[in-house]
Amino acid sequence: MTRPTRTVPAPALLALVGLLAACGAPAGLAPGAVPSASSTRPTATVARSDLTSSTTTACELGHGETTPLEARTEGTLTSLAAVGSTVGQGGVLYTVDTRPVVRLAGAVPAWRDLGPSSTDGADVQQLEQALVDLGYTSGLALTVDEDWTAVTTVAVRRWQKAVGVSQTGTVPLGDVVFTPGDLRVAEQVADLGARVEPGTPVLGVGSTQQVVSCALRTSQAALAPVGATAHLTLPDGTTTDGTVSAAELVTVDEQQQLDVSIAASGDAVGVLLEGAPVQVVLDQVVATDVLVVPVTALVALSGGGYGLEKVLDDGSTQYVPVTAGAFAGTDVEVSGGDVAEGDEVVVTP
Repeated sequence: MTRPTRTVPAPALLALVGLLAACGAPAGLAPGAVPSASSTRPTATVARSDLTSSTTTACELGHGETTPLEARTEGTLTSLAAVGSTVGQGGVLYTVDTRPVVRLAGAVPAWRDLGPSSTDGADVQQLEQALVDLGYTSGLALTVDEDWTAVTTVAVRRWQKAVGVSQTGTVPLGDVVFTPGDLRVAEQVADLGARVEPGTPVLGVGSTQQVVSCALRTSQAALAPVGATAHLTLPDGTTTDGTVSAAELVTVDEQQQLDVSIAASGDAVGVLLEGAPVQVVLDQVVATDVLVVPVTALVALSGGGYGLEKVLDDGSTQYVPVTAGAFAGTDVEVSGGDVAEGDEVVVTP
C-alpha cells in the first residue's frame, strides 16, 4: 500500500520542501488507510501549548539616546564631566567661570531663581529633598514641602559652602540641573575654555542604564512590544534576558525602520564595551493554547488537505485528517476531531 506524502502547506516554511522531498515519500492516501506498524519509525507526541515564533537579529550594546544639556548662564567653560562618567545626586556636570553646575534629583526642570522670596512650588520641594539626601539638614528641623523657610536658607548655605561658592542662601537659575535619575555623560559638545551663553549645548547626556539597540523592519513591530522579554547572547557566548524598553519608528536613508531598545542588566553585560555585538532573540506568540506537532508530521492526503499518521493502541497507524494552522519554526498548529493532546504521530526523520 502506498504511503501519503509528508509535506508542508505553501507558502509557509518552504525551506522544508527539500527536506521532505529527500525523504522519498510517495503519493498520498485517503484518510483511514492503515499503513504498517510504527515500531521502527520515529514518532512525536501531540502537545497542547502556545505556538511561538522566534526571530534572531544582530544588535549592539549602548546607552540609548542622548540629550543635549544646555548652559543656563553666560561665561567660560572651566571644566566638564568626563565622557563615560556618571553624575549622581550632588555631582558636578560642568563649571562656568569655575562656578559648579550641580545635578540634583527632581522631575521638574529648573526654571527660576530659588530663594526666600520664591513662591511655593515643586522645585522648592525638590531642592529641599536633595539637601536632606545630601546631608545638609542635619540638626535642622526642615520640613520637605513646597514652602521656602528660613531653615531652607540655612541648608542652602551649608551646601554652597561645601561646593565652594558664595553662601548667599539663594540658588540662581543655572546653578542646578534637576533630572529624575543619574546622568551618564556621552559626549562633551562644547570645548573646554569655550564661551557659552544660555541655550549653548555643553554636554550630551543620557541614561546610565545599558541598553541593546536593534533595527527591525517595520513589519516586525509585533515582535517587540514594550515590556516584552528578549533573549540576549553576548560575545563570549553568555546568555541573559532583557526587556524591551522602547520602540520607535524612524527614517534612515529614506527608509522606515523600527529602532528597539532593550534594557539589559547583570554582571556579564556590565563589563562589555560600548558597541559590543549582541545577538537578540525576540519571541512572538502566534497561536495560544493549540495542538502542536512537528511540521514533518504532516502528510498530504490524496483527496486534498492534510493529515497525520496516528499511532493506535495496538501499534498500527492510521491516517487522520487535520487542518493546519499557524507555523512557527519547525512546529505547526493542527486541529481535527480525530487528533488529541497526547496522541503519538509518525514524523519524517
